[in-house]
Amino acid sequence: MVDSSFDYHAALSACAQGDPAALQRLYAQEAPRMLALANIMLGDQTAAQNAVHDAFVLVWKNAGSYDSRTGSARAWIYSIMRYRTLSMLRRSLAPASSAPVTPSVLPAYEDGAAGVAAALQQQPDGSRKPVLMAFYNGMNYSDIAARLGCSVAELRNRVRSCLRALRECEPA
Repeated sequence: MVDSSFDYHAALSACAQGDPAALQRLYAQEAPRMLALANIMLGDQTAAQNAVHDAFVLVWKNAGSYDSRTGSARAWIYSIMRYRTLSMLRRSLAPASSAPVTPSVLPAYEDGAAGVAAALQQQPDGSRKPVLMAFYNGMNYSDIAARLGCSVAELRNRVRSCLRALRECEPA
């Protein structure tokens, strides 16, 4: 469970100042969830561990570049991990699979993401699956359309419809 009192912004600021204890606290707070997400994306525990390790190295090195105007500190940390994981997938460092990984049951989310996850779960499979393929596998419209056997235009409409429904569930 996420500690709602944890101050991600302060932890990143302390990391930017070279405080290794801040990185340890941040790691203890988020590594288990990041590992679970990386494992879903990569389908390999060792590759997932490497992705999370690399992400925290990048967080340490780049903490000073975090800008709170662009989003939450926690989202910034996860974006680093996600891009690192997608990079590993693209370079084929992770084991390749014939079918993209799209979980049938989404991981349990906390904070404001719970409503979005629930809304995504309610979307028709034809709309939900392409969104998950893009997020978890980093696939583009052409690749997803080819896998699903539909046109790119039809796929774009499905994704737009799903994202519109997700936007409606966001808190005001």
